[in-house]
Formats: sequence, C-alpha cells, structure tokens
Amino acid sequence: MTGKRIYLIFLAITLMWNVLIVFAPVFYNSNGILKSVSDFSYSFFSVACHQIDSRSYHLLGEKYAVCSRCLSIYWAFLFSVIIYPFIKGLNNVKLPSLWLLIIPGIIVSLDAALDFFDIYSNTFFSRSVSGALIGLVLPYYLIPGFFNFINEMFIYFKGNYSVKGKK
Repeated sequence: MTGKRIYLIFLAITLMWNVLIVFAPVFYNSNGILKSVSDFSYSFFSVACHQIDSRSYHLLGEKYAVCSRCLSIYWAFLFSVIIYPFIKGLNNVKLPSLWLLIIPGIIVSLDAALDFFDIYSNTFFSRSVSGALIGLVLPYYLIPGFFNFINEMFIYFKGNYSVKGKK
C-alpha cells in the first residue's frame, strides 16, 4: 500500500475524530439524529476526558466534547497530521528522538500534577499550551507506526491470499 494512501487514511480518521468533538456543542440543542450525534460525541469522549464544564471551551453556549487540554491536544494533533508530509514526506518512517516526546510529556504531567497537589493552579492557557505541545509531536511517532502496521498487514494478507489462490 502506498504511503500516500496510508497517510490519507490516517488524516481522514484524525479529521473525523476532531469533527466529532465539534459536533457535540453544535448539535446539542437539535432534535432527532443530530441530537443523537451530539449525545454520542459526549458519551464517546467521556471515557478519556473528564469534560468538566469550567475547564472546557464552549461553542454556541455549550462545552466541546472534551476539556481545554484535550481539545488542544486533538487540534494540534490534526494540525501536525496536515503538515506532516511537508516536513517528513509520505514514506519516511524514521522516528524522531524520544526526547521530542518526553519533554512535552513532562510539561503536561507537571501542569496537571502541580494543580492536583495545589502547588499551582493551572489555567486555560497552561492547559491549552501543554496540550498543544504534546499534540504537535505525537503524529511524528504515531504516523510511522501506523505506516508500518498497515504495510505489515498488507504484506501478510497479500502473501497469504496469493499463496492460497495459486494452489
């Protein structure tokens, strides 16, 4: 499978993920299927996010399906996925230094821990910046992994089906 096709699949999944976050507040006051989409969005993201109203950005008077930190992670992630081919190309599966992931991880952890232990009260700004930092770097680790996984699966199934079909 080509790098371009794999990248477009990854981009489509990331885009749908982010659209689902926005659909929650947009369709919150709707009826029928649109209300069901909104309810599903809130329920789906509640598994990974606390969704505390006072720690969430709002759209049309309703909170997004995730808190401010998660929203920053997902939107920065989407931005990085969009610019990924311009920075790394579509077939480059080399991972960057692990420090590029560790440093933003430490920043997010410190922001959360300092708030949790009442040492420093984090703000929308600190939650958004720390979330955006980790969201910006994650695609540079996940996209190569996704490329390798899809290619391995493609090779495995192609090899198994072509051998069986020739017998």
